Amino acid sequence: MKQVIRQWGCAALVWIGVLANGAALAADPQPPFPAQAKDDGSVISEIERRGALRCGVSYNPGFAANDKAGRPIGFMVDLCRALAAAVLGRADAVEVRRLSKPQEFAALTAGDVDVSFAQTSWTLARDAGNPVDFGPPVFHDEQGIAVWKRPDGRSPLEVGDATICTPVGSTSFANLDAYLARKERPGWTLRPVATWPDALQAFIGRECNALSTDRSLLVTALRGLEGNRDGLLVTTPPIPAREAVAPVASNRDRLWLSAIRWTMFALFLAEDAGVTGENAGFLRITGNSEVQRLLSGLPNEARKIGLRPDWAYQAIVQVGNYGEIFERNIGSRSPFGLERGSNRPWTQGGLLFAPVFQ
Repeated sequence: MKQVIRQWGCAALVWIGVLANGAALAADPQPPFPAQAKDDGSVISEIERRGALRCGVSYNPGFAANDKAGRPIGFMVDLCRALAAAVLGRADAVEVRRLSKPQEFAALTAGDVDVSFAQTSWTLARDAGNPVDFGPPVFHDEQGIAVWKRPDGRSPLEVGDATICTPVGSTSFANLDAYLARKERPGWTLRPVATWPDALQAFIGRECNALSTDRSLLVTALRGLEGNRDGLLVTTPPIPAREAVAPVASNRDRLWLSAIRWTMFALFLAEDAGVTGENAGFLRITGNSEVQRLLSGLPNEARKIGLRPDWAYQAIVQVGNYGEIFERNIGSRSPFGLERGSNRPWTQGGLLFAPVFQ
């Protein structure tokens, strides 16, 4: 009996040691596996030699902006940081570059950025017409219209005297242009504007009494509007529209796209499986088989696409799962309070889905 007790006692000490080691790993974001710089011409080898991930973003409140200290913050910035943690082991190894929509594809083609999270929706024309590849959608949106109500309290959309400013070349512009071509809304006039910031300023300056783009952008951009907000209304146009916003990379390196794709999938799966930045160290040892595969990083497979052995673990521990990133930047823990909607795991009725990690 004493021998059995001694054996169980030793086993318990070993198990406690393993758990303590897992907790230590969770508390220390420094990578236990130093990255090995390669010289094979791949995008990841360039990132490793440079020591930083170059990430393009479009500045919009909640999604990408500078804090009071001038540091980039936001939902898309955090996705960039998660990718940097997966590739380099450090979420802060990011160079954030501000891009406008006309600059995005040229910047990727020229190698000025490694990946763009500039809130670009995935369309066939963009996919076929540019030397780029899209990753998995990381934000699902719909089209919205903001209006200034008339003095009588009615919406110009109802009355039929709406002048709608919309960024030219956007899916919002294309949707409205096709809709108005059917003559279904007499009195609505579409006014193309060069860029989203120009369209926003035209609306704020009352040069147009309506503004249309992705609903999330309208809500976040107009929430911080200075001055009188009386008469401002954000609604949904009578147009079935969907916006699948996805990261974009140059198509010259297929493995780099795989690294982007699986890092995003890791964030999706982590939320669905209940893995957070706080408990990842514990679940790395005690989680179910797929969670353990996720947090172990499947190192043999990871090396084939240039990722570190602990890539998914570092991304989750240092930045959080998808839900944590969403809620603190644009969701319930942010000033914007956007609802999750379609941006929930598929098991909760949303559209976020990760292939099997094995």
